[in-house]
Amino acid sequence: MMAEDKRFILAKLALEQGDRFQARDQLASLLKEDQDNIEYWLLMSTVVESNKERIYCLNKVLELDHRNEEARLGLILFGAVDPGSVRPVEIRKKDWTRELPDIRKKEKSKKQEKKSRYNYKQLMPLGVGAFIILLIVVFSGILPGTRSIFSPRLTITPMTWTPSVDPNSGVLTGTPNPILQIPIGQVLDATYTPTPAYVLTPHPGYGTYQSALDAYQKSDFETMLTYLLQTEDQLETPDIVFLTGEALRNLGRYNEALEKYNRALFLDPAFAPAYYGRALITKVLDPSYDIKGDLDQTLLLDPTFGEVYLARAKYFLEQGSYQLAYEDASQAILFLPESPLAHYFRAEALLELKDYPEAEKAVMSALLFDINHVPSYLVYGRVSLETGKPVQALDLLTRYEPYDPQKTWVFYYSLGKAVYLTGNDVNDALELLDRAVSMGGTGVDLYQTRAQIYAESGQFDKAVDDAFTARNLDREDFNATLFLGKVLFENQQFSLSLVYLNIASNLTKDEEDQAQVYYWRALAYEELGSFDESITDWRNLISLPLAYVPDEWEYIAAEKLLPTATPSPTYTFTPTLTPTSTFTSTSTPTATETPTPTDTLVPTFTPTLSPTP
Repeated sequence: MMAEDKRFILAKLALEQGDRFQARDQLASLLKEDQDNIEYWLLMSTVVESNKERIYCLNKVLELDHRNEEARLGLILFGAVDPGSVRPVEIRKKDWTRELPDIRKKEKSKKQEKKSRYNYKQLMPLGVGAFIILLIVVFSGILPGTRSIFSPRLTITPMTWTPSVDPNSGVLTGTPNPILQIPIGQVLDATYTPTPAYVLTPHPGYGTYQSALDAYQKSDFETMLTYLLQTEDQLETPDIVFLTGEALRNLGRYNEALEKYNRALFLDPAFAPAYYGRALITKVLDPSYDIKGDLDQTLLLDPTFGEVYLARAKYFLEQGSYQLAYEDASQAILFLPESPLAHYFRAEALLELKDYPEAEKAVMSALLFDINHVPSYLVYGRVSLETGKPVQALDLLTRYEPYDPQKTWVFYYSLGKAVYLTGNDVNDALELLDRAVSMGGTGVDLYQTRAQIYAESGQFDKAVDDAFTARNLDREDFNATLFLGKVLFENQQFSLSLVYLNIASNLTKDEEDQAQVYYWRALAYEELGSFDESITDWRNLISLPLAYVPDEWEYIAAEKLLPTATPSPTYTFTPTLTPTSTFTSTSTPTATETPTPTDTLVPTFTPTLSPTP
């Protein structure tokens, strides 16, 4: 044991000094004697040469400890486990499998029955509680060093233009935990991993065919292709040709794969998965290709094909058709209820549709089914911003950052806004927002946020420029138009401000919008000296339900309207006294005129009518 410890220390020292070859030699000698040591495999994954070897080392760690987050997240970063893919081992959504020969089923049943009796006897001493727990582990397919006792689902998983998922990549967690740990500090190159076979048809060359499927499960695509080509020579059927295309795709031979998908359709124009495969592989070959036609045709032939709803939901999101994306993602959930990708697409669509409470529920569901689904953390952070939780948003976004080496402008905009709203250095926020703009960011709120920072720092010219850009991105957006009017007002461009405030008044949708227009327009009218129009807007403001008018605005409006309030009785009393004018016009020395007004006036008025000599 001491010798092993010494070699392990030497391996770590060699790695720190940059001598990977010496470290690898020490670890290799250790692993020859102890292949169940997790630390050895983890360190070995950092010194081996090829991507395939790194994946192998990390998978060995997961075999020994399925809960090891370092290995799991390492595989996510490496690309061997796509955090956005559907987990075929956990999700049973469509069974294209046909029955195998009876003799094979009988042999398999006998073996399983014999194994079951043996396992039961072994488990008896553990007690009832331990027996139940171990059953859960076994039937979940997560027992260290073993595979699930269920046969793999022979269905294709969606190709998401990123590597497909490892079927044994993890387990579900009971509650979503938005805190990601970062065990590995490097981002590794992505590689393809196998997806379960789509169909299984008994053929005359069944042995060769089964060998191809076995190679598929081992990621040995060269062997898989060799066996499939032999089987194809004996019997060319759509499923064999299609699986040949799958082997070619995983080998990176995309043009040949496309030929096989087209060949499968030639053999059977109603073979739905071939349309789906053709759509995805053509998208890889030509990113400008419109895959909607093939996806529509697939669903026409098979309306229950859940993965295609996912692919089309992603297509609609990229096209900006958020309502259609929401509908397809919701449909996908019907067939793939435990798919994190389905809930993620639904959350993203709801976020763009501004239904933030439902978007938050959807993204939490995505994380519930896959805590390591990295893109969900970005959506979760954006939803947190929109629901007034910038501190939570900042935490989520900073933890998401190391996991996505190809971040888009949306991330930098969201992080910049979170930095600004949490009271951090505005220069840091501006730097992040500038980066989002330089990457082609086109969001209305992106420019509004930067304009707000410019205005607060006194850079009104830049603030006005960004406000105009935001409004030009969506001229029908009430908030963008109102924001422009407000920035122009702050820049003392009152006439131009009034123009856009009047435009905003035509875009209002509810009393809350109206309240904002009345308030800012009343201020603009005052600055221009149009007091009558200003008073009208102040009166309109306080006539709205109190729920839509902030207390401060209500107080200001009341102050502005105080001089124009209905006059008090003292103020209006004198003009109503007609005897005053009569007295002025008839004040002569004639004595007979004096009693006349005395008889007709109310006694309270007598003191004002006494004639003076």
